[in-house]
Amino acid sequence: MILVTGEDKAICRWVGDRMGGVDSYFGPCKTMGFVADGELVCGVVFNNYQPPNIEASIATATPRWCNRGVLSAIFHYPFVQAGCLRVTAKTKATNQPARAFLCRLGFQQEGVIRHAYPDGVDMVVYGLLRDECRWLRNPSGQAKSPAAR
Repeated sequence: MILVTGEDKAICRWVGDRMGGVDSYFGPCKTMGFVADGELVCGVVFNNYQPPNIEASIATATPRWCNRGVLSAIFHYPFVQAGCLRVTAKTKATNQPARAFLCRLGFQQEGVIRHAYPDGVDMVVYGLLRDECRWLRNPSGQAKSPAAR
């Protein structure tokens, strides 16, 4: 898996296309992509940075992108580089696969914004605090011990 940075415009377009085919506008952002076999298989957009919070949007082309190293890289940016205390993710209430995925990553449902999408669907808001993130490595570079998770 190859990490790609510095391609914000292209990754934003790729993620936006997979989030409903609409021309998503993320505004000022940082992105990262993950390439396997020459193809982008995962894109992450971090935007709406308002310390101590940043929003994250993740889109994938295949379930095979996900491993501990990739997740560690994804969460290193907001929690270590940007110094955030939390990451917020939002999704449609009807998007059960995304909601289940966020829960598996450790996000917790925090609220519902009613009729937030143009089609009248509710938005579900999830949050992950730095202290809860099991994908970060400790300062020595080692994975957190199971007791610390």
